[in-house]
Amino acid sequence: MLAFKRALMAIDLSELDLQLLHFIKRHHRALGIQKLYALHIMPDFTDPAHPEVDFQKRFAPESPVDERVKSAIQARVGEVFGEAPELEIEIEVREGKPYEKLLHWTKIKEVDLLIMGKKRLSEGSGITAKRVARNVHAAVLFVPDGAGTEITNLVVPNDFSENAARALKVALKLSRAMKGQPVHSLHIVDLPPGQYYNRSAPDRGYLGMLKESAHLAAGKFREAHGIADDDIVDVYQENSRNNLAAHVLRYASDHKEVLLVMGAKGHTPFETFLFGSVTERIAQGVEGQPLLIVR
Repeated sequence: MLAFKRALMAIDLSELDLQLLHFIKRHHRALGIQKLYALHIMPDFTDPAHPEVDFQKRFAPESPVDERVKSAIQARVGEVFGEAPELEIEIEVREGKPYEKLLHWTKIKEVDLLIMGKKRLSEGSGITAKRVARNVHAAVLFVPDGAGTEITNLVVPNDFSENAARALKVALKLSRAMKGQPVHSLHIVDLPPGQYYNRSAPDRGYLGMLKESAHLAAGKFREAHGIADDDIVDVYQENSRNNLAAHVLRYASDHKEVLLVMGAKGHTPFETFLFGSVTERIAQGVEGQPLLIVR
């Protein structure tokens, strides 16, 4: 079982909050969450800009703004979890720059998992998925606007690194804690410059050799990390677009109800830093599927 015991959810009083809460209600046991902090950050307590807070102000003008916001969040938590939540939920309302305070409170609360919504259009908060994926110390779960709560496939982009192994093991634990959903190990075969294609082994071609090497590397990778062959579905695709992130996102969108699971950093045979930037691009570009980034 996973042990993201302490989780922090970024709340912004938008409709996306309810999607986040429903997703966590469905999967908090599989994720191992025991305590959930619901955190809302306001740039300025003296100038609240949300209509729900303004509405409450008209009926309870004597209440401080942070208490009104807390009351609004409590109402949403109660709507989803009921009067007796299955896990401990603590609501925090803080003032400051949203991105900076979000990173600060993940450290203060020593959380194992940061949960964030991902809107189709940025509203200028400064909290971008790419920045968070790069800088937060905890694992991160992004739930895009419109993503459902069902998970029937788990997809792990695999570059045979230590971080990919960690992501695969997390995905396998999630699968066992859910309903045995298949775990897809997706390896994108990077293509060298065209002048290499006419070298040795013309009967198979250089691309054939690359694919064969990938299969051999996958076997060694599973053996080294104790991952049984029958636990995962191996998938190999050519990097025909010269864009690893685009291939991963397309594969995820082609399958039903996917949760993407990735390591924060990794390596490829060509650039030791490349997979880290791929993780950031996927965090920035993912739209229909939740994304779990593990450290």
